[in-house]
Amino acid sequence: MAQIKSLLPNCGLYRTTKPLPENEADVPADVLVYFHNHSDSGLPVVIVPEHNIMNRWHFHGAGLPFRGLTWADSLVRLPAEGFYMLRKDLTFEGGSWPKGTLVQLGYTKAGGPILFIAQQRAEMAENDLFFSDRGVGIRPEVLANLEPLKIYEEPIAEGGHSTGTHTH
Repeated sequence: MAQIKSLLPNCGLYRTTKPLPENEADVPADVLVYFHNHSDSGLPVVIVPEHNIMNRWHFHGAGLPFRGLTWADSLVRLPAEGFYMLRKDLTFEGGSWPKGTLVQLGYTKAGGPILFIAQQRAEMAENDLFFSDRGVGIRPEVLANLEPLKIYEEPIAEGGHSTGTHTH
């Protein structure tokens, strides 16, 4: 199994380019998936997004196992959802954001990248940044202009809901 795992892409977010054989209805072409190159059965699995909270997709369940290594090679790796800084000015239909802007990267269910700009609202009593649930769709080549940022996240309280992949 370890030899097969070494032939597979790393775990993470991907966009499909072909339907998953024998699971075409559940995992068609051009959808966002979380790929695991391992599972309890020893086979790689993909998980489709279940819901979106704060511009981040959540993936639940054991996933759909598959055997076709060529299908795994058809996946397009995507940068992690999260916070980034623009390395260059970004111009888009209806506006522009300057170099150095703090943005949140998210995706459509089809795996299309979306940026959400950080905003400080004058009406707020707390010193918080706000990210709208409406972003700006960008071309995939713009992803190269994003610099990843590390943002401290408070620990999740018992029974709270975290972001990311859940396999229970």
